[in-house]
Amino acid sequence: MILFPGGDALNIIIDSARRLAADIERIAAGGPTAGDLDGAPLLDQWRPVQRSTSALIGIVCGHPVVRDRRPTMTSELFAIDPDMGWARTWSRFYALGRPAGAIDWRRQ
Repeated sequence: MILFPGGDALNIIIDSARRLAADIERIAAGGPTAGDLDGAPLLDQWRPVQRSTSALIGIVCGHPVVRDRRPTMTSELFAIDPDMGWARTWSRFYALGRPAGAIDWRRQ
């Protein structure tokens, strides 16, 4: 029996991977579109963290599951452009608000 982290059904994992692949192609072609970021949750006071993979933590607003103004940790981080104000994790795009403190994310 094959098990997948998080207990997601195989069709959910495949669908998520396909959406991520399409988003990575758009990022490589010049970045996310306005439509990609329209309605994306805002991650405020964000900073990178290390777990078994890279992720972000911060205060989230507009997330489909996490209540507004709650601290959260994202799923795996695949791409980030702080200057343009976005990040793409395994599950979704995030619009980036203010970074937390004076952490230089490039040194993480």
